[in-house]
Amino acid sequence: MPRLLLFFILFTTSLSAQFTDRYWAFGDSAAIDFKNLANPQPSSSILRVRGTCASICDSVGDLLFYCGAPNWAYWMNGISVGRYGNVIDKNHNTMQSGDSLIGSLWYQEMIIVPDPVNSNRFYIFSAGVTTLNHGLYYSIVDLSFNGGLGKVVQKNVQLRNDTITDGITAVKHGNGRDWWVLARSWKSVPTNDITAYLISPSGVTTNPTQFIGANVSLQSAFRLKFSLSGEHLFNVAPNGTIERYDFDRCTGILSNRQIYSTPSGNFVGFWDFEISPDESKLYTSLLYQGAAQDLSILVQFDFNSLNFLASADTLVINSNPDWGGALKLGPNGKIYYSFFSGVP
Repeated sequence: MPRLLLFFILFTTSLSAQFTDRYWAFGDSAAIDFKNLANPQPSSSILRVRGTCASICDSVGDLLFYCGAPNWAYWMNGISVGRYGNVIDKNHNTMQSGDSLIGSLWYQEMIIVPDPVNSNRFYIFSAGVTTLNHGLYYSIVDLSFNGGLGKVVQKNVQLRNDTITDGITAVKHGNGRDWWVLARSWKSVPTNDITAYLISPSGVTTNPTQFIGANVSLQSAFRLKFSLSGEHLFNVAPNGTIERYDFDRCTGILSNRQIYSTPSGNFVGFWDFEISPDESKLYTSLLYQGAAQDLSILVQFDFNSLNFLASADTLVINSNPDWGGALKLGPNGKIYYSFFSGVP
């Protein structure tokens, strides 16, 4: 069963948008309801996943639907049924045609993006990181069906067929209407490609691939996340890489790579991370530090320090987790840290 811990308050943020992220469904039947930002409440879901999950709410915080990666127990027992992701409606039932989304058992391989011109339609981007169905895919949910419960009207439309790192991310376009989704590949040959996909009234179009930053070679867990402002893309990977890029939200172009740590640095085992809303701090979970391979360690780094790596401050040490733990910035401006011990 996942254990979820809140560690520190950052800067309170407000969300005024047509859609929000105020209901988190995750883990083994777990959820948090952020409808009241001042007093989030534990809730429930029908997920049984170890990692990937995504959800979306309306402007007042009412859940619209959520999705998740394959059922962990099915996967581990070799059962073919349930080895794909599912879309779940607001009543916590599998949405019509909402089964069999491409996915595997990773942590950042699904993301939901609203259609720029149709408030009932949503794109779910998903990656087959380590399945036979390699590549990047999208499916379309339409909530005008079934009295608002929705239907998946297009499923598993393939954008590419190479192996994708476990780090899909998205940010709103500079025009305030469209969206960008970013993904990168991992191969046996080192590569540093990052591709931006534009979601506009015309559908999904692909920007020219950029070759920028650290190489990926047989490393599926390169994490990509945007700052709250959307002006910077951060890349953190288990091999010790920490990078930041400027991102032009109008053109989808990355530039001005900043390096904070490399594979030759003192830290390895970075698993997940978050950036403080003012971009002054980076928080990362470590699978291990030194010889402590059975620990999950939560570390804070200071971007304003003259020596970034030397600014490392260990905040929490958790014993015997199976993985390093996930970090996510909440709609209330707080960062949440979750991990599980044992199979859900």
